[in-house]
Amino acid sequence: MKLTKILFNKDIQETVRKISFNQANQVINKTIIEKTMNQKMLLLRYIIFAIIISIEILLASTFSGWVVSSPVFALIEWAVVLVTIIYFFKINLKSFSENYLSRFYSCCSIIFSIISVIFSLGLWFVFGAFSAGIKDEYMAQIVIQTISAVGGVTLVSFAIYKYLQYLEINELADFDSTIKIPLWGKIVDKSLIYGIVIVIAVMQIYRMNKFWLLNDDSWISTMLVPLGQILLVAIVVFLLVAIPVRFFYPDFVKSYLLQKYTEAFRKEHGFTEKQWYSE
Repeated sequence: MKLTKILFNKDIQETVRKISFNQANQVINKTIIEKTMNQKMLLLRYIIFAIIISIEILLASTFSGWVVSSPVFALIEWAVVLVTIIYFFKINLKSFSENYLSRFYSCCSIIFSIISVIFSLGLWFVFGAFSAGIKDEYMAQIVIQTISAVGGVTLVSFAIYKYLQYLEINELADFDSTIKIPLWGKIVDKSLIYGIVIVIAVMQIYRMNKFWLLNDDSWISTMLVPLGQILLVAIVVFLLVAIPVRFFYPDFVKSYLLQKYTEAFRKEHGFTEKQWYSE
């Protein structure tokens, strides 16, 4: 399970390796196993995949003569589309031979699709900056757009990585009560709920005070509207990224232990080989 090795840091790896089958079996009961086997999310994962691929194809098409003709940029964007398709189906094919990890592979494919479109958007913004050619009058725009795109993608990707690690630690605490769950992760989890409330509240406040804000020339409204818009966009982006990652978290620790002690779990809970591996 290469993905878990990438996402598990050294401390998490050592802790997970120390968990015996008896310890794992106390947490991973038959109900949890049946949940991982039955929640294939076939329709949902393919709907999300179709949306992601459509966005990536649209981005690639803009450099294929639809908006501008940039063959090299178009080729790279189309390569991202191809890689996304290949790895999506590669991840999902494993669920046919490892039925006991069906939910794990479904969630992994969804999170992979989300990360893929973030990367594709970042490339599109960078390539868009250079599409008009490297000219002195565009140099400031090229530099700002490139730095913003690279910085934004790096920041979002790092945030997803750290949040997944927090969720792993949170999951690991079920097996070891001495593990301390990071406070920042708890704050993020709470923010997912409050963030939705804030977005709804801000939209309602703006709707009720729209006429006054747009017609008031004072420095308060002049500063308040742009600041509120930036804050609202930041919260929406945060929610669009964090909620799917939280909801589709693949239970890396439990899935790793299920694979590590696969035969022991199968025999312990009375599953046939057909049910366990390929049903």
